[in-house]
Amino acid sequence: MTSTRAQMVAKAADLIARNGVAGTSIGDVLKAADASRGSVYHHFAGGRSEIIAEAVRFSAGRVDDGLAEAVRSSPTFIVADIAAMWRRVLADTEFAAGSTVAAAATARDTDPAVADVAEQHFVRWEDGLAAGLRSRGFDSERSRSLAVTILAAMEGAVVLCRAHQSFEPLDLVVKEISPLLTSPE
Repeated sequence: MTSTRAQMVAKAADLIARNGVAGTSIGDVLKAADASRGSVYHHFAGGRSEIIAEAVRFSAGRVDDGLAEAVRSSPTFIVADIAAMWRRVLADTEFAAGSTVAAAATARDTDPAVADVAEQHFVRWEDGLAAGLRSRGFDSERSRSLAVTILAAMEGAVVLCRAHQSFEPLDLVVKEISPLLTSPE
């Protein structure tokens, strides 16, 4: 059985992925988690900011696991694995949910602490991808550049997939990025 706290965090992450940070209220989280208002105060002393930050960490942790696994494979499989993860998310939600972390990153004006959490995770993903690419023979500068390109292209593809209600943007990104990873230059 999932704890009320864990349920609230997971539901908040889903709501952020669908509606953004600004579009996710405590009331929405409580309703989705079927929790009482007192649950917020009991589990999240920092209120909305704390639950939103925890939701971003939760979502990022799920991506961390996938990226760690992908980085152990060949560079071209890194892109394919990330794309497969996003394909599952988009299919499971019928294109309704995108990246919780990207949504949090765009909340700098209204929720700067949440945007900071997102930034930390993007940096960790960039560093992890770059390290994986370096271990496959790419030099440091190229590894960093490719890591940022992969993340930016994938996050952008997810937005376009949601807009078009189609996997085509994701497929096109994989097609264009994969050749960049075939051999270190």
